[in-house]
Parts: sequence; C-alpha cells; structure tokens
Amino acid sequence: MKTCPNCGSKMEPSVNFCTNCGADLRNVPLDSEEHSVQASEPKMTRVGNRKETSEPKDSSNNNREGRATVNSRSVQSTQENTSSQQSNYQQPRPQSQVGRQFTQAVQNFDAHNMWQWFVNSWKHPFSDQQSERWYGWITLIVEDLLIGLGLFIGEQRAAGAADSMLGGTNIMNSSAGFTFGTAIEVAFFLALTEAAWILAAYLAYKVIYGKSRNFLDLTNHVVQTSNLSAIFIVVYFVFMLLMGPAGVAFSAVMLWLSILFFSMALTVVVLGDQNPVHDKFYGYFLFIALQFITGLILFLIIGGTVMGQIGSSIPGL
Repeated sequence: MKTCPNCGSKMEPSVNFCTNCGADLRNVPLDSEEHSVQASEPKMTRVGNRKETSEPKDSSNNNREGRATVNSRSVQSTQENTSSQQSNYQQPRPQSQVGRQFTQAVQNFDAHNMWQWFVNSWKHPFSDQQSERWYGWITLIVEDLLIGLGLFIGEQRAAGAADSMLGGTNIMNSSAGFTFGTAIEVAFFLALTEAAWILAAYLAYKVIYGKSRNFLDLTNHVVQTSNLSAIFIVVYFVFMLLMGPAGVAFSAVMLWLSILFFSMALTVVVLGDQNPVHDKFYGYFLFIALQFITGLILFLIIGGTVMGQIGSSIPGL
C-alpha cells in the first residue's frame, strides 16, 4: 500500500495519483519499504537547539551476534559433555583393597628382587629383610604345587612300571584314584595346613610378647627362615620327574627335611624375639596345642579324603 503524503489516504501500489486529493504518488514508496528505510535511517532527536543522531540498531548484526553466542554456548556444552563422557569412561571402577594390593603386586613384581630375597634368606635365615609382603605366600603355594605334582607324576610312573613288569592292567586301573585333581587337592590341603600353623604362631607370638605382627610380614619371616626347604622340594620334584620309582625313597627324605625346616622356622620365629611379656614356655605350649588342634581338624575335614584317594591308587592298600 501507498500512503498519500498530502492527505494520508491509503492507495493501491498501482495508483499513481491520489484519488482523494490528486497528489502525485509515483515517487511515494510502499509502506513496507518506507518502514525499512526509516528503520535503516538514523533518527534525529532535537535536544535544545541541536539535533542528535541516534544510530539504528542493526538487526542483522544482532542476529549474527545472537547466533554466534548460541553457537559458542552449544560448542561449549558439547565440549563439556564430551569431557564428562571421557572422564566417565576413563575413570576406573573402584577396586577392593585386596584387588588393589594384587594389582600393585603384579605391577611391582621383579624376579631379580625375589631371587635376591631367596639368596639373602639362605645366607641369613633369621635376619629381617625389606621385601614384598606376598613373597612368602607365593613361595609356599609354588612349593605345595610342586609337592602335589611330584606325587602325581611319581605315582603314574610307578604304576606304569609295575604294570609293564607284570603284564597286567589291574595296577594301572588302581592308579586312576590319584588324578591331577587329587594333586591339586594335596596342594590345597598343604596350603591350608601351613596357614593354620602360621596363624598358631601369630597367636602365640601375641601372647608371649604382648604385641601383634602383620600376618603377611610374619609369613615372610617364617618362609625366609625356612627357605632351605625350597631347595629340598625342588630336588624332590626333579627326582620324581626323572627317576620315578627309583627316586621315591630319596624324594621322601627331601619332603621330610622340608617339613622339618618349616617346623623349626615356626619355633624360632615364636621364641626368637627378646623382652617377652609372658613366659615363653607357656606361649610355646599354646603354639604346639594350636598346631595339633588345627592340623587334626584339617585332616578330618580334607586330609582323610585326600589320603584315601592316595591309598586307593597304591596297590595292596
């Protein structure tokens, strides 16, 4: 629409002269163009005797600034979401204390340090050493596995040799009672027995000296003192592996020596410190009683089954 500048009448865009007053409308802009022109032109404001120009707001600039602000906020929000997702992805799940200790032990494992611990324990069995707390139990578990596997290999070879000499299959069939699973059960039974005896030493030590020692540190001290038994067990396993029935007697002697050294180490650890609070004799008596009770309980629960399987695999028993 056109607005007549003379009378203000509204005319169609195609009308060139005002039908009300006859004014020339050919150069009159359309209302929309007029508004846009007026919006783009600076407004004149009279202040006293002077005019001040107020610049119109550039809507396009404002729109661009608004879009830029929105874009920057969206980018920032996207970055925050990405960083939070990455932090959630990278953040590990909390581990238990045992899990953290095991992970740290694996990371800190050094075979050379453990071998040096062995060498020092052979030179000075009873002296205190700075070592990882799990050295003792790793040593005991490996020794128990070697004992179980040695029994399994020796029994199989003995049964095979007897069967080949007699030319029958009865002995081989009887050896089916001692399987690889039985060897693992033997190792498990030995580990439980050692844990029970070390626990007995822990309690006796607390009664005698009126103070407690860390259970893992105490185990390290016991195993370090008896580390010569590791040599006996390795020799036992080699004889069972290579010589079979011919090495049974010598292997039995090696096992007996390893048990003897372990028992001696327990006694030395319990009675070896100074400044006892209570008499060492009664503390040692408590230790022997706890050894007997725990050993009897374990034998009745597990040992009887294991020994029965071993006995069923030996001809004539």
